[in-house]
Amino acid sequence: MVKFERGRQAIAKGVEFQQGFLREDGGYIWDGYRCDAFHKQAYSWTLVGKNEEAHRLLNWIRDNRIRPDGSLILVPTEKEAGMTMNPPQSPDDANIDVYKHCWTIQGAHRMGRFDVSYPIYNFLKTLERPCGGFPLEASMDHCRAMTTAWTGVTAIYFNDLDLAKRCMDWCLSVQEQNTDPERYHFTTDNDGKIIKDNGCNIDIHGLKQCYWEVGFSMILADRMYQITGDKKYLDAVGKWLDFLWTCNTDVWSYWGSGKAAQAAAMYYSFTGDERGIDAAVGFIDFVVNTQTKIKDKDGKYAGGLWYDDEPDILLIYVDHAACFSGWVLDSISYIESRMGLLR
Repeated sequence: MVKFERGRQAIAKGVEFQQGFLREDGGYIWDGYRCDAFHKQAYSWTLVGKNEEAHRLLNWIRDNRIRPDGSLILVPTEKEAGMTMNPPQSPDDANIDVYKHCWTIQGAHRMGRFDVSYPIYNFLKTLERPCGGFPLEASMDHCRAMTTAWTGVTAIYFNDLDLAKRCMDWCLSVQEQNTDPERYHFTTDNDGKIIKDNGCNIDIHGLKQCYWEVGFSMILADRMYQITGDKKYLDAVGKWLDFLWTCNTDVWSYWGSGKAAQAAAMYYSFTGDERGIDAAVGFIDFVVNTQTKIKDKDGKYAGGLWYDDEPDILLIYVDHAACFSGWVLDSISYIESRMGLLR
């Protein structure tokens, strides 16, 4: 399909753009910007066969960015301030971001870089809350769908199905507790009760919503269905998809739409529900049409992606180019496998 080929070309351009900031020593930080932009890159680059560059980056992470306890040095603490070009965010905050740990683990594990993935994963497991959920950052007092589901997917890489199931059960509990058809709350307290008064929700009437919070739960449920064949996981994906299709017009054409789009494509590959094709194609078109071109911004950041509800800084262009790789390419692969179009 022509749309799919354009999607592949856009991702190839995005990876080329990202790799322009890889340093000779394998590092991925640069003057004037945050020093935690490296977490998605190995995952992204290997999808288009850029393994040598990914190994260089992972060597740098292994040698410079993993603490003795396995946690990643993202924004260094005050004691580690000499390791960065930027001042630390907080003198006492080690910035233990669960989401970024998961991305780094998955990218390394997919390449067989167990010297990177295992120590970080062993640390990640220590952040689980009593309800089976995970916070966004270790210092936070609540759990979130994005990080819980992405941790569950990460656990599957290690055949840690006990942890994956606890994460999945948390996601299913959140789905069950959400009874308002026009609003989806995606955080809970540490006992697993949804929080309704913190503004963390998807409102079907709003634009530019946190669609990824549902999308990650869908991806985990898709994965659990692949492993177990249990239809309850497929049914859960269907319910989340039903909800998303009631959302506003940008549900498949926003920078936060890719996770759910990939999950929908996976769901299509299992069920034949063509809403999954429509969702994925909507997002692929969005990426192709909004990617920064050479003619834009005086030639700066061509191949990256940025949107007007975000800071206009290099970090954003790099981050979107990295994570869109997976959502676009995996969506295409799942759809083509069902349609018999694999080349």
